[in-house]
Amino acid sequence: MSHLDRPGPPEAAALLAEREHLRALLRLMPVGVYIVDQQGRPLESNPVAENIWGGPLPRVGLEGYGIYEGYWPGSGRRLEPHEWALARTLRDGHPVVNEEVEILAFNGARRTVLHSTTALKDPQGTIVGAVAVKVDITTRRQAEHAEAFLTEATRLLVESLDWESTLQAVARLATRQLADFCIIDVVGEDGELHRLVAAAREPAHQPLMTEVLRFPPKVGSPSPLSRVFLEGRPLLLPDITPEVLGAMARSPEHLQAMEQLGPCACMAVPLSVGTRRVGLLNFILATPGRSYTERELTYAEELARRVAFVVEHARLFREAQGALRARDTTLALLEAFLAASPVGMGFVDRQLHYVLVNPVLAAMNGKPPEAHLGRAVREVLPEPEEVTFVERLLHEVMERGEPMMNRNALIPARPGLPPRAVHSSFFPVKVDGETLGVGLTVLDITEHKQVEEGLRFLAEATTRLSTSLDPRTTMESTVRVLAEHLADYCMLDVRSEDGKRLERVAAAARRADTQRVLEEARRLSAAPHPDSPTWRVLESGRAMLVAEVGDTLLEDETLDVRFRATLARLRPRSVMFVPLIARERTLGVLTVVSQDETRRYTERDLAFVEDLAWRAALAMDNARLFHQAEQAVEARDEFVAIATHELRTPLSALSLQLTALQRAVDAGRMPTEDKLRQSLVTARRQTERLEQLIKHLLDVSRISTGRLELELEEVDLAQLVHWVVVRFEEKLAEAGCTPVVRTDAPVVAKVDRLRVEQVVMNLLSNAMKYAAGQPVELHVERREGTAVLGVRDFGPGITPEVQARIFERYQRATGKHARESLGLGLYVARQIARAHGGELKVESTPGQGAHFLLHLPLG
Repeated sequence: MSHLDRPGPPEAAALLAEREHLRALLRLMPVGVYIVDQQGRPLESNPVAENIWGGPLPRVGLEGYGIYEGYWPGSGRRLEPHEWALARTLRDGHPVVNEEVEILAFNGARRTVLHSTTALKDPQGTIVGAVAVKVDITTRRQAEHAEAFLTEATRLLVESLDWESTLQAVARLATRQLADFCIIDVVGEDGELHRLVAAAREPAHQPLMTEVLRFPPKVGSPSPLSRVFLEGRPLLLPDITPEVLGAMARSPEHLQAMEQLGPCACMAVPLSVGTRRVGLLNFILATPGRSYTERELTYAEELARRVAFVVEHARLFREAQGALRARDTTLALLEAFLAASPVGMGFVDRQLHYVLVNPVLAAMNGKPPEAHLGRAVREVLPEPEEVTFVERLLHEVMERGEPMMNRNALIPARPGLPPRAVHSSFFPVKVDGETLGVGLTVLDITEHKQVEEGLRFLAEATTRLSTSLDPRTTMESTVRVLAEHLADYCMLDVRSEDGKRLERVAAAARRADTQRVLEEARRLSAAPHPDSPTWRVLESGRAMLVAEVGDTLLEDETLDVRFRATLARLRPRSVMFVPLIARERTLGVLTVVSQDETRRYTERDLAFVEDLAWRAALAMDNARLFHQAEQAVEARDEFVAIATHELRTPLSALSLQLTALQRAVDAGRMPTEDKLRQSLVTARRQTERLEQLIKHLLDVSRISTGRLELELEEVDLAQLVHWVVVRFEEKLAEAGCTPVVRTDAPVVAKVDRLRVEQVVMNLLSNAMKYAAGQPVELHVERREGTAVLGVRDFGPGITPEVQARIFERYQRATGKHARESLGLGLYVARQIARAHGGELKVESTPGQGAHFLLHLPLG
């Protein structure tokens, strides 16, 4: 305003009077008011406004509003200078009414205020300033928050009896409403405080609270928190000094953790129910400018009262639950013990009515447990003799008041149950000297008795099985022993020599009529199929138990109709299929059958029969080995006789030739050239024969000791066959055998030439021996990567049974030439073939000759 525009003295006096009047009104107003010019600089303000801001308002314009610190409620975001209500009103002229803002005063106090602003305009409508009104609602908001906090905390406390998780939720709620950190300590069974909860408002501070959990207050220590707990009086610390922190710390680590929290104020309130202390509630502030007052302490005490009630209520509830659980556990343990006990157990009252009975005893009596309870002994037990016996024992125990132990008895057979041997004890049950009834235990010793009988039976059976070294006699003894002691009938099947079917070699029944049916079934044995239990057991070597045979077996359409009809007459009710295994060989399968409706085989029975089967299999195998040993001795004796004869024959002929020549020379009668040549040829043949016999014996020795060595070289097998035929030309002519060789192309293989020649010579010798006067065909060819050398004769042929054993040592074919051989030629030939990685086989049909095939690898 220029000097000329200034008001004169009268106008100035009026303006000053009006201004003083305004100031007086502002001082009288209960809310903060201040007036700013159009740049936002304060012109007038009242003491309430200055008290809200903690001092006089700085004379700064809109550009300096950054010195004011305010935060939006809810988000906590700080206001930018242009976001203040005055700045917006001066900018656009719109009023602001009751806008809530949290401010930080110049003296550090935090307040919640309501902003209202309106623009001041001149007659032309130009904004020349603004008026701001601030209402301090901090106390009201704190009360509202405290009430809301108590309401929400109460809801959390009463929602659940899981007080640990509930207190954690309350602590988290407290960090949003009342504190930056909340710690709850609860008294344990040892009387000490245990830190249950330590929650932080900021997630980044939670690791520090986890560290604080390790340091609850020590009861009886000089710590302020310990005094709060012991004295039952709350503690309000509006300002925490380093000395206070040191007094609260239990260790240097604890002090370091609290210093990192940076507490500035705290409240500690005891959790009490009457005179009983149950814990401690601790609220901590770490926000600068905030502190606690008596008002917050009042809210904290109310919360502590409610928390203490919940903790005590939860403790009582848990104790009640513990007592109920202990009772239920005792009952459950008793019920579980009775239910799981392998011994029959029960209790009868003085009127001999069943009060308690476990499933084992109920099963022994042949009735369910519920059919016992409340009923008299005579109503449960079916046999009069048994009722009289049991009632007499029960009355005697109650009258004498002394137990009666270890009484053996036999429970007779009941519908669906076999007879049982039991071991019983009776004892009086007393309370304060009064006999309430009798407890009883019944131990089923049937299986024990059966085991004892079984051991005696096994000892007897072993003796009977070992009395004979004949396999068939041993088999018959096995089924007969089982039929006498364990089965209604028993059968033994073995695999046939061709391995394609089962042969029933023995069957025995306890009753004569069943034995007759078994003989019929023996003639009607069906061919095995993949689902046959006997065949599966034979193949797997594992026993099979069919505890209860249903009708499906009788309806099996894979079985012969007559066989099924016979099976129906046999009436199997329970079956065991057990392999006879000796020295890792399955010799056969035992089928053990019960026809009794009450007799069901168990795993114990199966183990028992397996033991017997093992003994029977061992006896059978010993008998088989003894039989083989006898055959081996016979074969050895026959071999020695033949070998002696075979070796003596060429030696005798050679000796005769040499003796005749010696006599002629001694007598001065020199033989003619033809005579000498004939004698030398005969001597050479006998020598070759002797040499061949010795060579076979040496080869057998080398093969047996694994010292058959090969000298491999590239050999044309076609050429080798031609060479052998040329060498045997004279012998073939003498035997009347015409050789026919078919080798179209060279067949080269890496073999031991001399050994392959030996095989071909053996095969030719056999052909000349068994097919004299018939042609002999030899052929060499390639077949699927191998060389095949064949020798075919047109003699009598070889039967299938003989084919299976002619390649074994000392085994010879039948016929007139059988005793002219040691039975080693084909054995040595096959071993030479296998040493090369090949094989020697024979194909023959009786009456159509024999075709020997030598397979050798080309490489």
